[in-house]
Amino acid sequence: MEHPETSVQEPNWRERVMSALPATAEVACMQCPARTSDLCRGVKNSDLEDLFSSSSRIMLRPEETLIIEGDEAQTVYNVISGTMRLTRMSSDGRRQILTFLFTGNFVGLTPDASYHFNAEAVSEVELCAFDRKRLETLFRLHPEMQKNFHHMTAKMIDAAHDLVFTLGRKTAIERLATFLLFLRDAENVRGDSASPLSVPMTRLDIADFLGLTIETVSRGFSKLKADGIIKLPNAHSVEIARLDRLRAAAGQDQG
Repeated sequence: MEHPETSVQEPNWRERVMSALPATAEVACMQCPARTSDLCRGVKNSDLEDLFSSSSRIMLRPEETLIIEGDEAQTVYNVISGTMRLTRMSSDGRRQILTFLFTGNFVGLTPDASYHFNAEAVSEVELCAFDRKRLETLFRLHPEMQKNFHHMTAKMIDAAHDLVFTLGRKTAIERLATFLLFLRDAENVRGDSASPLSVPMTRLDIADFLGLTIETVSRGFSKLKADGIIKLPNAHSVEIARLDRLRAAAGQDQG
């Protein structure tokens, strides 16, 4: 699989002043799009001040890097809005995208002292940042939050298993159809079921996620369109015309 070389850029968001959080927990947390995420919903409304006082707000521009593999894992982030990608680089410079993150997803809590991935903004991204030690204190104060975190971790493991299966057993069309269903499910979780489906990532991003070439991804989109399964209003949106056929194309059991 020959792809143009990609590189991880040094973080430069730290050079800018982080935007201030609203003055009260009621404004900052109650109105946050990620309030119902697995990480935050374990905190009762009456205890939001604990969550609020432990967090800071970060804004990223498209293609800015939040985390570089090997950095000391001192901070955990919750995505408030936008899309991020987690990547790893091979020794010969090839990139593998591990997953994409959306509103309510978290990143950064690792079992080791350092990060084992890169985290980069696909679109404009807003995140809530927690010092790792303070987050562990929150877990002790709010057991439900820790319970939800473990549930979230289990879901991430399941998603990783699904990706291994997708890359190892499915055809190119099945992989692409599965990816579109993945985006649809992510929008449904966020409560954003508007049509068409937003596809903020590039064709190269999709190729590096699915283990395909850019040309194969482009041909796959064209075939799904020609078969009447999807419509392509533009490069960053997909309208699903036949959900049942898209599921069939992904190799999902229709029973």
